Amino acid sequence: EMEAVALVSGGKDSCMAILKSQQYGHRIVAIANLIPENTEHDEVDSYMYQTVGHSIIKTIAEAIGVPLFQRKIKGKPINTQLQYSA
Repeated sequence: EMEAVALVSGGKDSCMAILKSQQYGHRIVAIANLIPENTEHDEVDSYMYQTVGHSIIKTIAEAIGVPLFQRKIKGKPINTQLQYSA
């Protein structure tokens, strides 16, 4: 058994990862989440965040019974083009 901190976006994939970790015998001891500096609106096309699910993360932590650690991070994309140049 390993103790683990789950990095959760609020989406179904991170929730499934928690479930699978527990099924393999690991113990989730906390949930971590990175949120954008501006949380007033969801960034549907965000390059860094799955902001659509960030409002439910507190509920996930409460349901599992572990502390939640959220930190705001800021940043801007260097390149938003489909192709990167060398």
